[in-house]
Amino acid sequence: MKSIVIFFGLAFLSVSGCVNFSPMSDPSRFFTLMPLPRVEQSRPDTDKVNSLFLGIGPIRFPAYLDRDQIVTRAGQNRFDVSENDRWAEPLEENFTRVLSQNLGMHLGGARIIRYPWQTGQRPTCQIEMEVLRFEPNTRQEVELLADWALIDLSTKVPLVFKKSRIARQTGTKSMEASVAALSETLGDLSREIADTVLARFRPDDR
Repeated sequence: MKSIVIFFGLAFLSVSGCVNFSPMSDPSRFFTLMPLPRVEQSRPDTDKVNSLFLGIGPIRFPAYLDRDQIVTRAGQNRFDVSENDRWAEPLEENFTRVLSQNLGMHLGGARIIRYPWQTGQRPTCQIEMEVLRFEPNTRQEVELLADWALIDLSTKVPLVFKKSRIARQTGTKSMEASVAALSETLGDLSREIADTVLARFRPDDR
């Protein structure tokens, strides 16, 4: 009986010695949106733009995008949620920060602050936005769809209300290309907002 126990013990040690107990590698990949390249020229400054204090936010996202995983639209009513491809930070924070950086480049001397701001900080006007779509699809395309308004904070009255739809081709079927194209759509939206602000606060509007 003792020899049988020893035999099975040795057999267990032999088998367990073949098992690799090294930790498995994490397949997760983390992505972030990128601001416009610094080589882009900022818009000409004016006294009115230089004195502008612009608040960015709040920016609201639909619940299906409010997650770590990157979502791909697979059909009109169907989505694929990647378990391996993830945002490196909350998408709303990443989107708002990059939008603010882009507008800072376009608006030159304007002061820009992100929502929420402190009680003692009072922007001149504010960009509020509801993002309706911001995802790649299975046709090697990305889409940004958003409703946004430029609001005069002294009166709480919207000066401008717009619906923006921007689409870009990714060129290749990869998440790297999709996130790069999403950054480009955000750059396009930033230019549209900057043009709107500059038109509203042009020199002859003093």
